[in-house]
Amino acid sequence: MERSNDVFEDNNFHCTALQHCCASVFSDETGGPRRADDAGLAKVQSGITMSIPVKDGEDIAAQQEAGLRSFYKLAAGSCAMVIETIADSCEVTNVTTNVNARDRSMGAAAGSQITVTGQIAMKVKFKASLGKPAP
Repeated sequence: MERSNDVFEDNNFHCTALQHCCASVFSDETGGPRRADDAGLAKVQSGITMSIPVKDGEDIAAQQEAGLRSFYKLAAGSCAMVIETIADSCEVTNVTTNVNARDRSMGAAAGSQITVTGQIAMKVKFKASLGKPAP
């Protein structure tokens, strides 16, 4: 994940459940091996959840927009990561997002957070070596 002048540089930034290249990539809904379509393409879906502390005194809408922008940067780099690891080709086919601001201050030091969740769907052609048994 490349860092730039956005929330990625904040030491309090947390990204959880980044699920690229997990077991669901290689298995279908029944747990069996994922089958490609007639063109050799298969669907890969990644789920991402980011929690970002709210900065007091700054516009909440601007902070939500920054979180959403960070999510889209992750989405934009998803195919590069997939090609680097498991695929010969990749195309993002769908992106869904949800942004929430929550006050988590239950009387203690915990503060408000912005949570960005989303799904990135990609159409990929797996590397031929993925279907071959290890030597």
